[in-house]
Amino acid sequence: MNPVVAIHMQSLVEHIRLLEAVVTAPLGLYSDIKMLRESLPLADAADLPRSELRERRIAYGSLHADPRQLALHAAASLGASLDILEAAQDDAAAARLRDGWISRARMVLSRAEAQVAGDMRADLAARVRGLYVIVDPESTQGRDVVEVAAAALRGGASVLQLRDKLRDKGEALAAARELKALCDAHNALLIINDDADIAAACGAHGLHVGQTDLAIADARRILAPTQLIGRSNNGVEEALESERQGADYIAVGAVFPTSTMGKSGRTSVGVDMIRRVKAMASQPIVAIGGVNAGNIADVARAGADCVCVVSAVTHAADPEAAAAELAGLMDGEGV
Repeated sequence: MNPVVAIHMQSLVEHIRLLEAVVTAPLGLYSDIKMLRESLPLADAADLPRSELRERRIAYGSLHADPRQLALHAAASLGASLDILEAAQDDAAAARLRDGWISRARMVLSRAEAQVAGDMRADLAARVRGLYVIVDPESTQGRDVVEVAAAALRGGASVLQLRDKLRDKGEALAAARELKALCDAHNALLIINDDADIAAACGAHGLHVGQTDLAIADARRILAPTQLIGRSNNGVEEALESERQGADYIAVGAVFPTSTMGKSGRTSVGVDMIRRVKAMASQPIVAIGGVNAGNIADVARAGADCVCVVSAVTHAADPEAAAAELAGLMDGEGV
């Protein structure tokens, strides 16, 4: 056996074992991963004793805080090994795998990656709660975006979105990286508006798109598989379509009339639309548009998981205090 082929054959075994340890549900997928290993024509692919399996699971857990991230790395390595083995035309061992095994492996691998990444995004989407603040250089009263964002985070914002339609991509990316570090320090999420390339480059937690922006399927090709995608919606029909396309959270609005970011012509949908979408959608609901301290309690009572604001924080003389008031109202203080 060619030594390069031998290395990658052994890599198949070890990475499939890791996937077996992590991807235990659904049962059908777990069984398919196990069958891939068992069908490899290698002695090392045989089942291990229970004691050794336990030791391996402990070892995987010690390598990373979230073993699912290891599973994604293993899947990527498996894909690379499959490419090399598929190209090894003159090796008999690799040729045996090309007789159906590699094509089956690619299908199972795709399902495993989708399952793991989907589970990780679901955990991340569960953090789309509380106060969501959009920072935009056009809407900070001349103040630095990072400065206003830091104040919002100190006040209790749990999600930030950077919307930047003015600056060059290089400037916007530099700001995005600063905001990502700030969000990490405050255990908050950073979402990038519209620019999938910036979201990918800065390692943001996600991307937000509108109805006429980049399609969710196309954005997924640019983003890491664990990055969230949120989508704007004006009613139930759009919200359900966004879910079908794979949106990780659903933004609904404008709830109230607003002129922020040029939205003065948008028809407001009212608080009752939040109730209707919440009753039918399964993903977290973000209410946006015209929300302020006087009406945020009504939006929260209607079932919004998260309430998004712009001017209520970014136009305030004291953004930290404004964010603290709104976050407190979302938490039930004074509701």
